Amino acid sequence: MGNLKGFGVQPALERARVRISCSPKRVFQTVLFLCLSLICAATLASAQAGSLDPTFGTGGIFTFSTTSNGGGSNSASAIALQSDGKLVVAGQVGSRSGLLRLNTNGTLDTTFGTAGVVVSKLGGVVDQLFVGLAIQSDGKIVVSATGIPARGQVGRFNPNGSPDTTFGTAGVASLSMTAGLLVLQTDGRIIVTGASAGNASMARLQSNGQLDTSFGTNGQAPLAAGAGSITLQADGKILIGSGAFAAAAVLNPANGAGAVARYNTNGSLDKSFGISGLAASIVAPSALAVQSDGKILAAGSNVSQLALSGNVGGFGLVRLNSNGSVDTTLGTRGGVTTAFPGASLTDAFAVILQSNGDIVAAGEAGNAATSQLTESFALARYLGTGKLDSTFGTGGLVTTNFGNTAAAFITSLVLQSDGKIVAAGSNAGNTVEVARYLGQ
Repeated sequence: MGNLKGFGVQPALERARVRISCSPKRVFQTVLFLCLSLICAATLASAQAGSLDPTFGTGGIFTFSTTSNGGGSNSASAIALQSDGKLVVAGQVGSRSGLLRLNTNGTLDTTFGTAGVVVSKLGGVVDQLFVGLAIQSDGKIVVSATGIPARGQVGRFNPNGSPDTTFGTAGVASLSMTAGLLVLQTDGRIIVTGASAGNASMARLQSNGQLDTSFGTNGQAPLAAGAGSITLQADGKILIGSGAFAAAAVLNPANGAGAVARYNTNGSLDKSFGISGLAASIVAPSALAVQSDGKILAAGSNVSQLALSGNVGGFGLVRLNSNGSVDTTLGTRGGVTTAFPGASLTDAFAVILQSNGDIVAAGEAGNAATSQLTESFALARYLGTGKLDSTFGTGGLVTTNFGNTAAAFITSLVLQSDGKIVAAGSNAGNTVEVARYLGQ
């Protein structure tokens, strides 16, 4: 090795020999630690994509429930990923709308709200649920809420969970319509779907919570049909899927057709898309995603097998070209239907795109025996062609069961920067469930 004294290597070796000769117990502990670390690393490296991530929550799952705040249900409507990797979950805690924030290891972040939980009644609504969620670039959290009485609210919270009093009135913007889903534009403006006087509509708020009067008519625009999903194109145009019901564990998932509509940035219908602004879809889109090439994915449920005793449902995917025509390169002439073995009740409520072009859809898969509904978290991963990815789970499919009497379903997905997939949902309306799966 030559003379390494000048570089401080030889003295360091000599000090190491002294420590080793004087502290055999410490050497043993160090070697044991290194061995265990290598074993854990090898285990994770050998685990198949689609496996629960054991470094998250308990065995890959975080569960939350409470009987405080007047009892009631606990559910997750949406999940969002912060820039620091923490996860924000929106839904209901007891009889009130609620937010949870999780650390990257799947534990509650005690720096957020009260021990990781924010419970709120926006605008004094009695029974309320957060249904839409987005995180601004500055870390502030925007939510849409609906409840009893039937009014719509949009609220904004600071990164620590306190109300942002610079937004609306004391942190709340009240709408003249019920509130549904929301998306954030790149300029910070907020688009919210809902209904007014029984008619589907959407509104746009400025970043301070005031109605944006340049949108539609005084900030509100009519929709061609009710919104079951919403997303934005890269050019800011608004895509809305219609025909789907809200995510829920149900005895008869909607296996009907739906449509995708596209709206210009001012709220008007984009009649250059599909037929007069609408494109038909064989699945009612519970979720939408836009590929980097501008093609549009719609996910929902479709009939996978006909039967006189009751049709069998499966995950349904349709891909549209950017002009609204069907992209026949996906699956069979533009569509894919995926059955889960042994599951007659199946529906996809969420879809995300991986950086390599793979498609992950998620929702529920289960059965109903008499009056007992049993549902599991269900995920499927597809190649860009629509073929199931055999490297994911079992033949491209993953189910996570929460017990024989569980009625669990996934409502939303996020993709971490390391490729891990995080799914949020509920079990029988009693618990919030967040699961993290290995992506590769």
